[in-house]
Amino acid sequence: MTSKEEKLRKTRKKLCELLQDALMLELTTIPPYATACYSILEQGQYDRSEPTIVNAEPIEVIRQVMVEEMLHMVLVANVLNAIGGKPELNNPDLLPTYPGTLLKGRGPTVHLRRFCPEQIKSFRLIETAPKDTGPAKKGDYRTIGGFYTFIMLKLEEACDVFGDDKIFTGDAKRQISNDDYFGAGGEVIEVIGTSTQRRDAAMAAIRKIMEEGEGADMGDRAGDKDIIPGPEGREDVAHYFKFNEILHSRYYHPDDSVNEPPTGGDLIVDWSAVSPMQDDPCESNYEKAPELAALSAEFNEAWTGLLDGLHIAFNKDKSALRALVPNMYNIKFLAQKLMRIPLPDGSGETAGPTWTYLVKK
Repeated sequence: MTSKEEKLRKTRKKLCELLQDALMLELTTIPPYATACYSILEQGQYDRSEPTIVNAEPIEVIRQVMVEEMLHMVLVANVLNAIGGKPELNNPDLLPTYPGTLLKGRGPTVHLRRFCPEQIKSFRLIETAPKDTGPAKKGDYRTIGGFYTFIMLKLEEACDVFGDDKIFTGDAKRQISNDDYFGAGGEVIEVIGTSTQRRDAAMAAIRKIMEEGEGADMGDRAGDKDIIPGPEGREDVAHYFKFNEILHSRYYHPDDSVNEPPTGGDLIVDWSAVSPMQDDPCESNYEKAPELAALSAEFNEAWTGLLDGLHIAFNKDKSALRALVPNMYNIKFLAQKLMRIPLPDGSGETAGPTWTYLVKK
């Protein structure tokens, strides 16, 4: 192997590692967001004549973020597959545990907590854009947006040095398309075509993740350029602003300044209509409660099945994606069931999902 071939091998290996880290980063945010969402007790369309039926709006806002995070996983997997990598979704050595720190210790700490102002503030911190991308371009990234800035730079450098055709060598048949994908949250970008077209598509996919997440580093406005399906055709806002909407109890207009509070209509929030789930649930708390232990195991089996299914879909059989939809509803049902059962310790708190991947023996 020549010196240049060895450098290419190492470069491709590093790119695959960065994109695998990005895949795990997107996955890591979903359980905390879902836990907070599922802990909300009251659901339904808000009606001022019936003020006890509230929180339909924050549930929907968090749900929108969750489905976009799922889309981001698909986009990262498409880029990783396009450069000949292998997306791993069921490797216990890579999967997140909670509490944990994002970006391998460089980013915020994430917890599994009920819906509360402190947790929504932590979500907003997760989605905060870097104020200066200069350090991130040198590898000193502290935010998700900074991390993707670094990935884009390294991908561009690799293509410039070795050529697009030497970087984008993956099998196009493994690309997830809109026809394969079951979710919402925007359009899937396939990294296909000529090597140059693949490069452009990969960059577009990463930019889309950044726009839908932090948004603020894309300009001075809250809008993320996605149009929400429906007769109004309203432009959506990025995740940072969605969480800020909940904290301010007010929606953003897409043209609102990123440095100012939202100016849209009311977003009704009732912080008291929430299950008192313990922070960072753990299996050891259920050892003396067989019912809870069994239910927690059932939840983790469903979560494990989802991750295994995603692994198959990204690597072997794209049709596996649609088969996972019932699994997702089951995860929600089991999580809510856990969060309605009091712990046996008399604390007044309830159980909650641990989101543990079960290693097959």
